[in-house]
Amino acid sequence: MRITVSIAALASLLTLAALGAASANASVGVDLRVLNTEGKALAQLRQFTDTVQVKTDPDADCFGPGSGGSGKTVTVDGPTALGVVDDAEATQKSIRPVSVTDAFGFGLGICGFGGYKADDGHFWYLKVNHVESSLGGDQVKVGGGDDVVWYLIRTDSCPPPDFFCNISDLDVHAPARAKPNSTITVHVDAFSRTGAESPAAGAEIDGGALPAVTGADGNAQVRLGAGGLTQLFATRGRDIPSQYATVCLADDLASCPAHRGITIAGSDGPDQINGTPGVDKVKARGG
Repeated sequence: MRITVSIAALASLLTLAALGAASANASVGVDLRVLNTEGKALAQLRQFTDTVQVKTDPDADCFGPGSGGSGKTVTVDGPTALGVVDDAEATQKSIRPVSVTDAFGFGLGICGFGGYKADDGHFWYLKVNHVESSLGGDQVKVGGGDDVVWYLIRTDSCPPPDFFCNISDLDVHAPARAKPNSTITVHVDAFSRTGAESPAAGAEIDGGALPAVTGADGNAQVRLGAGGLTQLFATRGRDIPSQYATVCLADDLASCPAHRGITIAGSDGPDQINGTPGVDKVKARGG
């Protein structure tokens, strides 16, 4: 009996140790968006990420002659704002290739995502939790639940002498379901480069039956279409466009999910993926 109990206790300890190790090494889920200069969303998903292996690109010469990568694979200890894009590349064809260079001593230079490259008039701008980052993406650590936005910004949006980028990123709020041909209230917030939040006055909301413009309170009355699924999004001048908010339209509202689902993609490592209350699309991958 003593031997049996001892073996059982040892097995329990080994199981707990294994679970602890898996938990310690587990990746984190980051809400990622990647947009080109025109505001086209190349990616919008929750991506799980941790340390990644990034292959540098000899053609990543957007920083000038001789600035291309060595072609070597570089370890980016994560999770990071660059690593989450590299992990997302496995399921998001629109951000392929991830083009980076290791020609500089300060870290990896971001040249392009999805064929959209930096040049004299554009560069890849990074915000984490709505706050502008002054570091390279491989040096910006991220945690579970963080919001990461990469945007191919126009250089003249960040004028001298301080080169601060005078744009905001937009966030749209809409119900997950509504009746066809109805009118709903949609709210848009704007986050400054420092993360200060305010109602986004003058933002145009598209995706409904007709465009609508927000008032000083950030609200707009949006007329919806005949049925099915519609994707609402907000734009305002050079500001970073909002995420897409899908609204399910049906006469019987009970036939639509009460909560909006998202796309979730795993990594190649151990992931602990928790879904949302909505109908999610999950791509677990190797983890």
